[in-house]
Amino acid sequence: MTDEFNDDDNATPSWFIDDNVPGTGERPSWLNEKFKSAADLAKSYHELEKKFSSVPEDYDLSKSQFIDADYEPFQEFLTLAREKKVPKEVIDKMSDSIDKYFNEFTSDPKEELKKLGANAQDRIATLDNWAKANLSSESYEALSTNVKSASAIKALEEIRGKMMSNSTMVPPGNDSATNNVENVRELQDELTNNLAKYKSDPHYRKDLQGRIEKAAKTSNYIDKSGA
Repeated sequence: MTDEFNDDDNATPSWFIDDNVPGTGERPSWLNEKFKSAADLAKSYHELEKKFSSVPEDYDLSKSQFIDADYEPFQEFLTLAREKKVPKEVIDKMSDSIDKYFNEFTSDPKEELKKLGANAQDRIATLDNWAKANLSSESYEALSTNVKSASAIKALEEIRGKMMSNSTMVPPGNDSATNNVENVRELQDELTNNLAKYKSDPHYRKDLQGRIEKAAKTSNYIDKSGA
């Protein structure tokens, strides 16, 4: 009996009240295994309460490439975040994630030019002249602002080509036939922008001459430039 009592007396306690005071009996169900003592649990709870009861620092969205910090809905979001005491690092992480997401859809201008080939600048200049001649200033501004990728430029070239082909079908006397005059000027602009190619490439030269003659006949255009 004496040996058994001594063994129990010398056994390591299963839990502690604090570092120096062992608990008695079995570990309480409210004391998680990760805490050595009730004092550790109390300290952890105090730190957690302190963290969530403190007012977060001012959130900073200025480093974001895409978020406008002055945009009213974002201001409303930050106000709610402060009320809910959302940690600053959570907002920072959200801002960073938004930037990464939108960057996946942002095209690299140099890479897009490569996709268009060696004559990329000439193709873009031709489209630019066509857009200026045929669109309102508002539409031209919207187009030049939003067309950034090679695929969009190719699509616009296709639309331009179809419009130019269809314009030759306009019956004489139709008011819209006057648009063909712009087509002749447009082709002249193309010639100016691609003069080197016009001189060196006989196939391109023959094609462009034919297109100019066709547009001129259809619109009854008279070249008054003296060329």
